[in-house]
Amino acid sequence: MPKPKPDEVIRHEIVFGSTERQIAKDLRSALVVNKVITPFTSLLSSTSGLLLVTGLGLAYLEQFLPEDWQYRTDEQLRDWFETENLAAGGVGSILGGLIGAMFGGSPGAGLGAVFGGVTGSVTQEVAEEAQAGGVPAGFSYGSIGLLIGAARLLKNVADDLQNEN
Repeated sequence: MPKPKPDEVIRHEIVFGSTERQIAKDLRSALVVNKVITPFTSLLSSTSGLLLVTGLGLAYLEQFLPEDWQYRTDEQLRDWFETENLAAGGVGSILGGLIGAMFGGSPGAGLGAVFGGVTGSVTQEVAEEAQAGGVPAGFSYGSIGLLIGAARLLKNVADDLQNEN
């Protein structure tokens, strides 16, 4: 027996609230991130993949090393990298980013991190110059030590400029 044609259409609609929409959005983001990250994690979990990524990273970073880096001693390379400057810059960057985030959100965090990183590196460099001038390491980060270091740096720059002329 044939089915009779429907004489009316009833439409059912499911509407999500803001909480459900947010959950669906988060789920979609998690799935996209998972699809993007999974190949990288599987690459890095294998020994050959890790060697490939490390080799590519070293090949890229080699352009920033001095030309004779293979022939330098470990002490000379450590001096060239100046890990103290990197550490001070990193600490300054973290502190600057936190302070910037409190006052300016994400843009403030970015600007604060840049400013803090530069300030940390400059402070370390000036303190090293103060130590070279005879200020004890414990006092070289104080205001007097930093003034002595800044004065020595400015004198070196002035001497270099005079020697060029």
